[in-house]
Amino acid sequence: MKKLTGCSILIASFIALALLCNFAAVSADSGPDLRSAAFEGLSARVETLLDSGVDVNEKSRDGETALMIASLMGHTKVVDILLSRGADVNAKNSKGETALMASSFSGQADIVDMLLARGADVNAMDAKDETALMEASFAGHPDIVKKLLDNGASVNSQDEKKETALIYAANAGQADIVQTLIDGGAEINSKNCLGVTALGYASLKGHTETVNTLLAGGADISTKDYYGRSAVMLASVRGHDDTVDSLLAHGADFSIDKSANSRKPLEVASLVCDGH
Repeated sequence: MKKLTGCSILIASFIALALLCNFAAVSADSGPDLRSAAFEGLSARVETLLDSGVDVNEKSRDGETALMIASLMGHTKVVDILLSRGADVNAKNSKGETALMASSFSGQADIVDMLLARGADVNAMDAKDETALMEASFAGHPDIVKKLLDNGASVNSQDEKKETALIYAANAGQADIVQTLIDGGAEINSKNCLGVTALGYASLKGHTETVNTLLAGGADISTKDYYGRSAVMLASVRGHDDTVDSLLAHGADFSIDKSANSRKPLEVASLVCDGH
């Protein structure tokens, strides 16, 4: 699972700062100048550099292009210039991330529109098989989630841990996005590599509104993960009384499946897949 929703802007700032430091460390050509101008939103400087022959698709050591940086930072005019001058809309950095993923995570709805209109692959996956839809779902951008779905985003794509956009949204407590994904055909009882569903994640985190949204949408309250843990158990072990009450009101059963694998005790409530 990824970044916490409330930290989205802070994390984007850290990413931007790291990029800026990288620019300062590299001065052998004009590529860093272009990426620095894109970072700062200096559209006139971007045009000047491109007119001088700088490669619009020049990458940093981490594989970042000016388009990725401008998309993350929300510099719409710079993005438009770069695209009109031949920027590769589907270029990937060393982590497999695209400009569409960057703008979807940071909530740049206008830029998402621009990238999609220029042929951005809505279902591109990064090195961990994460998609733009997962990014937007976790970060809490319902308008972008809707745009991506309307443009063909696969609602049930799974990352390397078999987690879907619905699980991302549930983990972050994004009740409105959970509803949008359900309406868009999300498999509500889809399980990750540990057998945990969206309801399990929402329960563990104490996101009662999201739990109620999932239950109203048909989530199976009796489903247990591969260690015999149900949603109500996960909510209980973390002390989320309101969530427990809601689950019990919907008929949750506290009984423990004694035949289930007990390598990971209920007290730990670990939802981390082996090897990840």
